Amino acid sequence: MILGAGNTVTPLIEQAKRRGLVTIVVSPDGDYKGLKLADHQVHCDFRHTETILEYARHYAIDGIACTGTDVVVPTIGRVIDELGLYGTGYESAVACSDKWLMKQGLIRRGVRTARGLVCDMPDALTLAKETIGFPLMSKAVDSSGSQGVFKVDRPEELHDAWNASKQASSSGRVVLEEYLEGIEFGAQAIVEGSRVKTVFLHNDQLTSPPDHAPVGHSIPCTLSPDQQARSCMEIAAAIEALGICDTVSNVDLMLVGDTPYILEIAARMGATCLPETISIFGGFNAYDVVLSLALGEPLVAADIYKGMPNASRMIESPQDGVVLQVRVPESVRLHPNLHRLSIYAKPGDSVRRFRVGPDRIGDVIVTGASVNEAEQLAADLASLVEIVFA
Repeated sequence: MILGAGNTVTPLIEQAKRRGLVTIVVSPDGDYKGLKLADHQVHCDFRHTETILEYARHYAIDGIACTGTDVVVPTIGRVIDELGLYGTGYESAVACSDKWLMKQGLIRRGVRTARGLVCDMPDALTLAKETIGFPLMSKAVDSSGSQGVFKVDRPEELHDAWNASKQASSSGRVVLEEYLEGIEFGAQAIVEGSRVKTVFLHNDQLTSPPDHAPVGHSIPCTLSPDQQARSCMEIAAAIEALGICDTVSNVDLMLVGDTPYILEIAARMGATCLPETISIFGGFNAYDVVLSLALGEPLVAADIYKGMPNASRMIESPQDGVVLQVRVPESVRLHPNLHRLSIYAKPGDSVRRFRVGPDRIGDVIVTGASVNEAEQLAADLASLVEIVFA
């Protein structure tokens, strides 16, 4: 059973089909490519846990998986607990999908993370000003894809940022936390059972404040060997603290000086081309790893990575509007270092100026002789894609 059928999840469904697995795809009804690939479709809101559990029993599923979104993780945890499947159970899944519970779990176990407080009512903003100070981060407790996440530099900006975060939260809850100044980067940690098998650290390219979203990723990570080793130790401690099992865990980190801090950690693999980024570098298929972990199959990891430097870049719309045409020059389509070009927007689609991950209209993935070369090429090719508006 796979939860989700959009652009992020479709490669997981495609890999399941290549393996000859019977796929039960759960998604709200709509024009989703993943639904068309499914052996069985379940049209359902992801939060309708009991309904999904009923279908899981009906089909006698052997595993359940997702990628790229947090909203489905608690439901997956519930199914795992009820049916005795492999993966992260409900209690840990909820903690990984709620930024406040996550922060409390990390702090209790001594994992380095930003201090903060939950702020449900505007009256609590005064306490945040006094105890956290500025700049600070305002985050929707239960959003993903960087939605509802803002940097707040001055007191007069706090109420509007808090309100925007609150609007992005399904529960209406907001975490306000200290702003950590440093180098933001990320990781995909392969967790077999409760043991961290491999960690792929990657570089992140981000939008400018007040929006705070990744526009690209690249690998190999440019941190020093010591900084990478300390980061891997902190990631392992966070995974143990939250009880994450049998998944590829997406981790956001900040390096402050030489000290890594965990910003957020998820019980699912990352989105925005991260599965492809680590797959190219590691010489394997990250979606296949997710399926193997969900089925309890032992992983066979290569001892030597291919180590191919690569980078991804989101293709962004410069404005809100309705798409008439997306023009991709031949210099992009035929570039020898282009690994993948994806265009999601179609004529007639309404698109938004890029603010968060789901706003992307496409992406490019390229390889290079070095990570810096790949990053520059990815940015250059993405910038050449032209959107014509109606």
